Amino acid sequence: MRSQTLLKILSHKLSKITLSLTLVLTLPVWSQEPIERFSALANVPQQLALTPTDINQIASEITVRIEGPKGGSGVIVEKQGNTYYILTNWHVVSQVGDYEVITPDGERHSVYYSLIRQVPELDLAVVPFNSSQRYPLAKFTDANTVKEGSVVYVAGWPRSASTLGHRLFLSTEGILEYRQEPRQGYTLVYNNLVRSGMSGGPVLNEAGNVIGINGIVQLGVNPDQIVSAGIEINRFLAWRKATSLPTVPERLAAEPPSSPPQPTANLPAPSPANRSISNANQTYALATSLEESSGEILSVEIVAPYAISGNSNGNISVWNLATGGLKKSWKGHSSSINAIAVSSNGQILATASDDGTVKLWDIMVALNTDTSPLLQTLSEHSNAVLSVEISPDGRKLASGSWDNTVMIWDIQTGELLKTLIGHTQLVSSIAISPDGKRLVSGSKDNTIKIWNLETGELIQTLQGHSLPVLSLAISPDGQILASGSADATIGLWNLQTAQPIRRMSGHTDGVWSVVISADNRTLVSGSWDKTVKLWNLETGQLQGNLTGHSSYVNAVDISPDGQTIISGGWDGQVKIWKKP
Repeated sequence: MRSQTLLKILSHKLSKITLSLTLVLTLPVWSQEPIERFSALANVPQQLALTPTDINQIASEITVRIEGPKGGSGVIVEKQGNTYYILTNWHVVSQVGDYEVITPDGERHSVYYSLIRQVPELDLAVVPFNSSQRYPLAKFTDANTVKEGSVVYVAGWPRSASTLGHRLFLSTEGILEYRQEPRQGYTLVYNNLVRSGMSGGPVLNEAGNVIGINGIVQLGVNPDQIVSAGIEINRFLAWRKATSLPTVPERLAAEPPSSPPQPTANLPAPSPANRSISNANQTYALATSLEESSGEILSVEIVAPYAISGNSNGNISVWNLATGGLKKSWKGHSSSINAIAVSSNGQILATASDDGTVKLWDIMVALNTDTSPLLQTLSEHSNAVLSVEISPDGRKLASGSWDNTVMIWDIQTGELLKTLIGHTQLVSSIAISPDGKRLVSGSKDNTIKIWNLETGELIQTLQGHSLPVLSLAISPDGQILASGSADATIGLWNLQTAQPIRRMSGHTDGVWSVVISADNRTLVSGSWDKTVKLWNLETGQLQGNLTGHSSYVNAVDISPDGQTIISGGWDGQVKIWKKP
């Protein structure tokens, strides 16, 4: 019964299909100057309905194909410089991979997956690409002005529009039947014929303005009826007003996304001597345990005579290393603080958070007064910020994020200078060399990348860990790079030659923090196996095993004089370890 009903619906709808069979080479050259930024919703007066042919022409000029691991359709909604922005469904691009946008003139444009932005709580995404060509932008109308029973059109590039070897543009006419309770943002329900591949295409009113984004096919109120659903354009525009979008860097736009430098050889297997911890000497003793009563400790740094911690409750806490007391604490972020960094002159504290921002604080004032002045809020990342580092000269800041990018900022102005694209998964850790020339990033994609901090050029990709890279540290002399991994090992690399030196084994869970002492002799590591370990940097031998945390150790640091180690963990404690 359901299949017979569906056949009737399809046969009835086929008479309303307007199919564009014109080859892309015959499309007109766009003569009008495209709008650089989208405007507010067009509250236009009542307009005369256009013909289906008119609607088809308008839709064909603003609707693109998206090809890749999934793929579908999209709408050209905005332009900034030479960067165009395509609005589509998140499910069209949710699978990581190589995507292309094919514009109405048939041109193919590479997409850098790390720049795709998912719209929270909605099945929507924004896909940027770079082009010097001129393409029309969609015009919007408040979806609330379209009443139930009104004629609407859906456009896209279905995968099976014909038996020809290439996809053809299709627009279909139908009726807005009703509005439903939001399901991932889907509220508009219409009876247009929609085929696979049209997800992400526009829903237009009779004046040719976009009122929504088509996305799913579902059963109607009558279970024998197949209907389609879209997300009102109002939802996207409300999000867009409060969100900035990335532009495609000119360097990336001029190059294909592939062809990075070849990865290095793998790290050597750990030697048997490194596997045993039975002969480790206890070189530090627990002096004090400090407790953050309302959150886990996610990051720590020593700014003698204090220790600063970033906590899962969004608080920044300052601890007195001498007395073991809490000096002050303030709410820094609305969500977890994943990483902190202090400038070499001790004046600026940077905090990176799950709320997607990096904040800069005047830490000198905060340590000496009752106030904690906020200097800058950096908010270009589209997802949680996991790592942060300040250059030795205090002029630049680097941040790594769940959005797979590393961003370089001007500390004084807060300006985003560069976005480094290359990792295919989140960037969990970063480090900057003492001479300020190299930036190193570690990722969930199991790789380490070395970049030129000034130009943003990718110098080398290091491979060797079998699981995500969780932590990085560079020796003060700039010679050694240390990497902690979820595979429970620590890798040592020659930073100058990008060659592996050794792999150190001793932890039994992921190594979430590594730091190297000022004399270049000792490496300290913290792990989810609840221990802090000390290693001889030259030989790779285990020298100490500090136990006392009742849960995961997330962060460690060592004082410049090497006399004090601090560690922070999921047990909400900051532990202070001192040499006897």
